[in-house]
Amino acid sequence: MAARLSCVFKRPGYYLPILDGPRMARPDGSSEAVRRNNAIAKAGVTKIALADLTAEQHDAMTNLLPSKSILTTTSHDLNEVLRERPPPSVLKWGRNNIGVGLLTALRGNQLLEFIDGAETRNAELKGREHLVVCEAGEPLSEVIAANYAFALDADLLIISEVDKDAAEGLTEELYSLYDLHGQSATDSLVQLAKRVRELCPAVVPPDGGGITFFTSHIPYGFGFPEVPSTHLKVYPDLGVSVLNGLAAGNADTTGVRFAVLVDPGQTPAPEVKAVAQSLAKRRVFVRGYPWKTANVRDITNTVELFPYDFLLFATHCGDTDGYRFTYEFNDSSGQTRRLVVDTAIGVARTNDPDMLNVMQFQRFHELDGVSWSDPKKSEKIEVGTAVKDFVELNQAKELEPVERELIPRVLGSAALKLADHNYIAMPRELADHGSPVIFNNACASWHQLSGRFMFAGARAYIGTLFPVTGTEAAQVAEFFVEHDEGIPLAEALWRAQNKTYDQSQMRRPYVMTGVYPQNLHVFQDDVPSYIQRRLESALDSWNEHTSQSDFEKKLIAEIRDYYRSEIDWFKQKWGKNTSKRQTRRAKRKKRLFLR
Repeated sequence: MAARLSCVFKRPGYYLPILDGPRMARPDGSSEAVRRNNAIAKAGVTKIALADLTAEQHDAMTNLLPSKSILTTTSHDLNEVLRERPPPSVLKWGRNNIGVGLLTALRGNQLLEFIDGAETRNAELKGREHLVVCEAGEPLSEVIAANYAFALDADLLIISEVDKDAAEGLTEELYSLYDLHGQSATDSLVQLAKRVRELCPAVVPPDGGGITFFTSHIPYGFGFPEVPSTHLKVYPDLGVSVLNGLAAGNADTTGVRFAVLVDPGQTPAPEVKAVAQSLAKRRVFVRGYPWKTANVRDITNTVELFPYDFLLFATHCGDTDGYRFTYEFNDSSGQTRRLVVDTAIGVARTNDPDMLNVMQFQRFHELDGVSWSDPKKSEKIEVGTAVKDFVELNQAKELEPVERELIPRVLGSAALKLADHNYIAMPRELADHGSPVIFNNACASWHQLSGRFMFAGARAYIGTLFPVTGTEAAQVAEFFVEHDEGIPLAEALWRAQNKTYDQSQMRRPYVMTGVYPQNLHVFQDDVPSYIQRRLESALDSWNEHTSQSDFEKKLIAEIRDYYRSEIDWFKQKWGKNTSKRQTRRAKRKKRLFLR
C-alpha cells in the first residue's frame, strides 16, 4: 500500500514522507501517536493520508491531527481512484526487493503492482553521486529508502539482513577495542573494517559522492572511510527520523540559533572553548554548563525542555555498574515466571529535599532460566505476555525482587558521567519538541545513544564507536564546527576525521546518524527574544496540563518552575520583555505539539 501510494503522490526532487502507524500494543502506545503528530507538526505537513491502519491506530491519530488535514484511504479507495485515472503504465513486481521495484516505478512514471511469482530484479548502480544502501528485513523501510533515493536522485542497493547477535557481537568488539588481548588495536580495527565490508560486498562507494546506510545495527560507514557516510536505523520510527531531519535541515525558517555545551570536568575538554568561540563568531548564541552546573538535574531539564539547536557533550561515556534483580510473578495466563533484569540508575535532585529523581535503564538478562540473548530462546521457552505483564506490574510498584546482586557492568547502559552522578540519557523529547544536532564527544557514545536521541527527535547524532583520546576528540570537534555551513554534516565530519587521522589508518571512530542533506546553517535572529517567546509558550502549555496522580503533579510543578526560572533569567540578563505584538505573532505561528 505504501509503495503504491508513493507512485501516485511522487514528485521528482521532493521527498514523500511515509510513517509507520503507532504501535498501540506497546505500554506507551499513546506516546507513539504523539511522536508522529509532533513530527508532522514540525514539518508543516498540511495533508495526511491514513492508509490501512487498524481502528485503534486510526482513532489514536485522528484524535490528535487537524480534521481538515486528514484523508483516510484503503486499498479499495486507491483502486477506485486508479480506475478513474489510470496510470500511464504498470510495473508488475514480485514480493522481494520492494525498494528496488518502487524506485524503478518512480523513475519510469509507472504504478507498481505486486504479483506473487512475478519477476524481480536486483538494483543496477548507475554511478550516481549518492548511494543509498538499505539492509533487508523491514519491507516498509525499503519503501522509505526508495522514496529517499528518488528525492536525492541516488542509486539504491538492498543488502542482506545481518543476524542481530552477529551485529551485536561486532559492535561489542568495537566498544571493547582496548580490552582485547593478544592483538594491537590497529590490527583489530583493520580486521573489523574488513568484516564490515564483507557484510555488504556489492557496495561500491561513489567517486566524489556519499552514502546513506539504512541499517539495523551495523555502523557500515566505518568500513568505507574513503567517502562521507551517514546512517538511519530501519527500526523503530525510521519515517519519523527522516522527516525530522529533512524538515529541520533544509527549511528556510530553521537553522542553528542556540548551542548548549556540556563540560562537567570529568575529562580534559579543550574543544569546548574552541567550539564556543567558533560558533560565537558565526553569531550562534552559546550557553555553557561547566563543572558543577553540569549536574544530572539541570542537564536533563536542558536536554528535554530548553529550545536549543546544537548540543555538545564533552565527558566520559560507558556502560556503568548496577544491579541484577530477580523477579518472580504470575503472568496473565497464570504461569509462574522468573525474570532476571540488569538495572543501571542515574540520580538527580528535585525541589523536594527528601526526594530524588531516579532514572533506570533495564536490560533483560534471563527468563525462566534461558538467556535473553540466546538466539534459540523462542524454541526453549514461550515468552507470551511475560514482558508486558512485568512492565505493568513494575510500573504499578507491585513487584519486589526476590534476589539482588551487584554487577560490574550493565550492558548497553551507556551512562554519561556528569558532575554529581551518571546521566542515563533516555529523553522523552528534545529541545522543547525541537530537532537538534547532537555531538556526543565521548568514548563509545554511538552504539546505544544514537538510537535513543534519534527516537526522541534529534535530526542528527554524532558519536564514537570506541575510546578516543582528549587530543583527537578536541581536534575532530573543532574541525567539525569550523566547516563551511553549506557542506552536509556527513561530509563535514568526514573532512574533520581526515584532518585528524593519518590517511593510511583505519582509525575513524566518529559515526553520524541522520539524513545526508542537512547542514549547520546559522539562522540570523534576535535570539534572546526568540528564546524568551519559546519559553513563555512552553510554560503556557504546561500551565494548561493537568494530572490526577501526585507523582505527575510534582513532575509538572518542577517543569513549570524550570521555565519560570529560565524566563526570569533571560529578562534580567537581556532586558527583553516580550511585546504584545510579538506574543500575538508567536501564538499565530505556534505549532500544535502534544505533551
